[in-house]
Amino acid sequence: MPTAMYPGSFDPVTRGHLDIIQRSAKMFDHLIVAVLNNSAKTPLFTVEERVEMLKECCADIPNVEVRSFDGLTVNFAKQNNATVMVRGLRAVTDFENEIQLAHTNNALMPGIETVFLATSIEWSYLSSTIVREAAHYHQDVSKFVTPNVEKALDKKIGEGKV
Repeated sequence: MPTAMYPGSFDPVTRGHLDIIQRSAKMFDHLIVAVLNNSAKTPLFTVEERVEMLKECCADIPNVEVRSFDGLTVNFAKQNNATVMVRGLRAVTDFENEIQLAHTNNALMPGIETVFLATSIEWSYLSSTIVREAAHYHQDVSKFVTPNVEKALDKKIGEGKV
């Protein structure tokens, strides 16, 4: 089976992301969860913090590797012999953007395939932005994130960063 890659910013990782990771891990021998270090954005969590949170969340999935990268996703895929890109879809609006990215990735790296997974219905509304916003206003986000992520969010709130 090919190596697959699930790229994203994961700021923070949500139960929706974990749903896609768990399901993808069953489909591929090796899944690289690739955490984007995007210098054009100001994330809540550093790339190192996001990698650590994901490693803890995925510790019980033996074929998942969490790594960070910057630059083009296809270049990172090529460096890691990944031939499949996994993308989660919540709604039709996600598809419009994701299909454009899939075609661009294939044009830049012929042979890379994109697999779209519909997010499970229970997480179809969830995004990292929603989690950050709810945490900012001191709402209970435990249903959206794992305990380690909730703890990290609480710490950021205490520091006044959310």
